[in-house]
Amino acid sequence: MTTTAATTAAERRAAPRFQPALGTVCRLGPAWPRVGLVWNLSRTGLSMLFGDPPPAGAELSAVLAADGGEAGLPVTLRVVHVREAATGDYLLGARFGQPLTDADLAPFLAPPAPARPDVPR
Repeated sequence: MTTTAATTAAERRAAPRFQPALGTVCRLGPAWPRVGLVWNLSRTGLSMLFGDPPPAGAELSAVLAADGGEAGLPVTLRVVHVREAATGDYLLGARFGQPLTDADLAPFLAPPAPARPDVPR
């Protein structure tokens, strides 16, 4: 079986996406010392908003941090794509050097929405 770039991209995008907790950021550095607002997370990567993003293909050290705190989870990222948004910011997609565990992800996820009794399931 041959793996193509399209197949790999489809498999990567099949990973469930999670909504990050409010204020979750990703601090890049030291090669590209910038901070991005995390838009969504999966076990294999993330997307975030940036004003001045690194180029696609860049491999960077980073730290995921909740509420912009100093402590966080060190990760390695490979930038997969960078797209300009209508606001002039950039949406950046990156893959983690290794998948995150449930325990790694937990501090960065928004709590589940409370069930609303007036909305049928």
